[in-house]
Amino acid sequence: MKRYFKQLSWPQRVMIIFAVIVLGVFYYYQTTGSLPLHKDTVMVSVQKSDDGQSVIKMDDPNSQEIEKEFPMNMTEKEVMDAIHQMSHQKVESRKKWGAIPLTPGRVNQLLKVVKKNERDYVHSSVYLDILERWSEGDFSSVDKDHNKIWNLQGGTVGKAVGILSAEEEKAYIEDHFRVKQED
Repeated sequence: MKRYFKQLSWPQRVMIIFAVIVLGVFYYYQTTGSLPLHKDTVMVSVQKSDDGQSVIKMDDPNSQEIEKEFPMNMTEKEVMDAIHQMSHQKVESRKKWGAIPLTPGRVNQLLKVVKKNERDYVHSSVYLDILERWSEGDFSSVDKDHNKIWNLQGGTVGKAVGILSAEEEKAYIEDHFRVKQED
């Protein structure tokens, strides 16, 4: 192999090296669902619920950007994709593609978008049911929520099989988003 590489011209060598880099980035994206250069920044804290369970609380340091990220004229497909990718933060699944921070600001903005477009979205009742529970901090059926959206999208790989623990969710957040420490 080494001898073959030496027989190539410089442009051919550069093309091979470039192809290997591109394939490496593609592989990384396919296995993690996010590119490291484009991570959203979030603030994270671990709190105790009334029953003593650890609960992850997440917020956006730049909430003004949420309306740009989720404009009022989103298509139904875009809403589905957003809910699906936000649920990845909390669900156990063999494969996950895409990651959007599941924050109160994003949930509330999506809720406004769906309410405004309720008549135009075929599955608006599904989105409203999910987003209204999430807006109240109820993620007890987030795996079922994920699978409802996943089924609507015709999913074949990546069905949710459970809900992550607070520690697993925190690890997911740290892997997929930039965590800003509160001052």
